This record gives sequence, structure tokens and C-alpha cells, in this order.
Amino acid sequence: MEIGVGLPTNLRGTNKELVLRWAATAEAAGFASLCMGERLTYSGYDWVLALTAAAAVTQKIRLLSNVIILPIHPPGVVAKQALSLDDFSGGRFSLGVGLGTPLDDYDVAPSPRAGRGKRFEESLRTIRELFKGESLLPGTRAIGPAPVRKGGPEILLGSNGPKALRRAGAFTDGAVTWSFSADPAEARRMFDVVEDSWREHGRTGRPRLVCGCYYSAGPRAREDLTAYFREYYPNVLPGQVEQLLAAVRTVTPEAIRDTVKRMEDVGCDEFIFVPVKPDMVHLEGLAEIVFRA
Repeated sequence: MEIGVGLPTNLRGTNKELVLRWAATAEAAGFASLCMGERLTYSGYDWVLALTAAAAVTQKIRLLSNVIILPIHPPGVVAKQALSLDDFSGGRFSLGVGLGTPLDDYDVAPSPRAGRGKRFEESLRTIRELFKGESLLPGTRAIGPAPVRKGGPEILLGSNGPKALRRAGAFTDGAVTWSFSADPAEARRMFDVVEDSWREHGRTGRPRLVCGCYYSAGPRAREDLTAYFREYYPNVLPGQVEQLLAAVRTVTPEAIRDTVKRMEDVGCDEFIFVPVKPDMVHLEGLAEIVFRA
């Protein structure tokens, strides 16, 4: 199983120098990928900017948008961004897409909340066609640059819900899921939905199965996690922040190593650890735990 790590780009207090150093250090440490999610209504950098910056200071590590809120974007624009980033990185980019939460990102985009599921599927169909390097409109040239790989960048469906994950077989190359508690049984249930969808649509081969969770690996691991949750999730129902905090166990070396082992046991192809504080001690601590134990 490969191990990826999130960039600290959706965290308050991040900066250019930290993002570039984090990306280069992650590659040198041996992580398989760097990921970056999309949030409009929160501090942090744009996903295209952040992943392009990471691509510029690395050579081998893969890059993943985990995930962009596809229904708020025109599909032709997303195809252009993905093909550009994939070409710029030498074919290292994977496009992770989802419906997104919280929904206030739809309001500020602005984009209607209603019909987002239908738009999501229509956009995926369009992007798949555009990734073939051909024009969809007579008399116009194709969106470029040309795909680095036949069929364009890998597309992963980002979701936890069974209804959304059932779209994987029809539209994507696999799924990137999430488990607050890094629960392998929960991950396996999500993977089962993806694999069932794969078979239902007569796909050959197998889907790529990815899961992730938050982690904290600094000397104040639990305190840093608590501070992040209380700042990032201010609008959840009373008491729910404490429930979420209690669910996250990946704040000790033992729990992080156990997560790696157990996720590999349930067939996870890649597990991604997402940081809660823009501090190199968290990246260096994670690398020490998973690669030098």
C-alpha cells in the first residue's frame, strides 16, 4: 500500500515557503502523493495554484486534487486545468472530484445547490470526452494541452456515501474515500460499493481504492487536532465537534502505524494522511513514524 500526505494549503497560517518546502520534503521522505482539497469559504490556496507549485519543486511524487467541487465549475475549464497540470507535472496528476461539503461553497461560487448530482454526472461525461484530446464542437479545436496519457489523467470519485460511490463504475477510475476514525471496516464497506459498481458496468481490471483521514504528529498532537477542529468546524451541531474529535485516533505513532497495517489488510491501494497544522514538525513526524519505524 502506498502512503500519501496532504499539503498544508487549506490551513490558516500557511504560506508559500512552507508549501514548497513541504512538497519537496514529502517527496524526499518517500511519500507517494501530495493532495489538496478545494474550499472556497475558508482560508487556504486555490487547488490549481497549490498543486502547480508542488509540481514545480518535485520530480516523481504524484499530485491529487482531493477533491474539487465539480458541480460549481464549467467542465471545459476543469478539463483545461487538469490537462495543463498533468502536462506541467509530466503525467503525475490525478483528478479527484466530488459534490463537496459544506454546501455554502455553492452559494459563494455561486452555483445552484439544486440539481448538483445531475450536473456532476454530466460534467464527468464531458470531461472524459475532452480527455480524449478531441473537440466536442464542430469547427473548434480541442481543449489542450494534449493528454500525456491515453484517455487523460486518472479520475477518482471523492465520496463517503453509497449513492455517490455507485457512480464510480460508470464515470471514474476508482474512488478516494474518507474515514474520520481511520476504520478499516468502514473503508472496506466503501470499497465494496465501488467494486460492485465496477462489476455492474462491465469494467475490466480493478478500480483504484484510496482512503484518508486527519492526523497529528507533533509534540502537541492532540492539542493541535482539537484547535483545528474547533476552528474549522464551527457550524456543526452542538456536541458534534467533540464526537468527531473523539473519533480521530491517528494522533500517536502506534495508532498511525496500526492504521497503515490495517488499511493495507482490507485492500486499500493508497492511504492519505491529511495534516491539521501548517508546521513541518507534523510532516517530519509522520515520515519518521511510517517510514523509519
